[in-house]
Order: sequence, then C-alpha cells, then structure tokens
Amino acid sequence: MFPILGFVAYGPAAPETTSPVPTGATGGFAGIIVWLVIMIGLFYFMIILPQKRRDKKFKELMSKLKVGDRVITVGGIIGKVTNIKENTVRIKTGNGSEIDIARRSVTAILGKGTPTDIDPGIQ
Repeated sequence: MFPILGFVAYGPAAPETTSPVPTGATGGFAGIIVWLVIMIGLFYFMIILPQKRRDKKFKELMSKLKVGDRVITVGGIIGKVTNIKENTVRIKTGNGSEIDIARRSVTAILGKGTPTDIDPGIQ
C-alpha cells in the first residue's frame, strides 16, 4: 500500500533477553525533575533577573528626576523638565513649545538645565 512505510511492518525484531532480572527504565521521574530544575534556573537567570535590574534602574531614575533637568525620551525628544505630575512630565523643547509626556517614556537624564552640545536650542 505505502512502500515508503514498508520498513515499519518488516523492521528488525526486538532482541530477546534471557536474563531473569527485569530491566527498568533509566532516568525515570528523577531525571525529569533534574531537567525541570535546570530549565527553571536558566529561565530565572536569563529573563526574570535582568528585568528586575531594569525595573530597579528605572525607579532610581524616576526618583532622581527634578524640575530643571534635561531629559531624553524614548522617541528621541530632548527637553527641559518644567513640571512633574504623578504620571506625566511636562518638558520644554528646543523651539519653546511644551509637551506632556508619560513618565515611563523618559529614557535618561542628561544633566541640569544648561544647554550642551547635544541641542543648543534648548533654554
């Protein structure tokens, strides 16, 4: 019928064992537990621990944020902080306009309010 699968029906027979002692499966449940522990350990060290470090670094950044600091946002907008609310930050950009952004979008604090070589248009 299916000549490709012919080896399944006519494959070699299983070897006969003549020993009176039954052979059990090697590894068993203990082997599975060991591999599960190893996988959970790798998952923790490669995913969970780095995320905790990033969260801690972000909380430190938000605690240091003050009015007058120069910041850069996720979108690349550079501005000076003029007002801080619970979930938003108002920044003044280079052309004098002020925009409200989410606190989570602040990527880095560049320093105090004096303009540097990054964008001399910010006052």
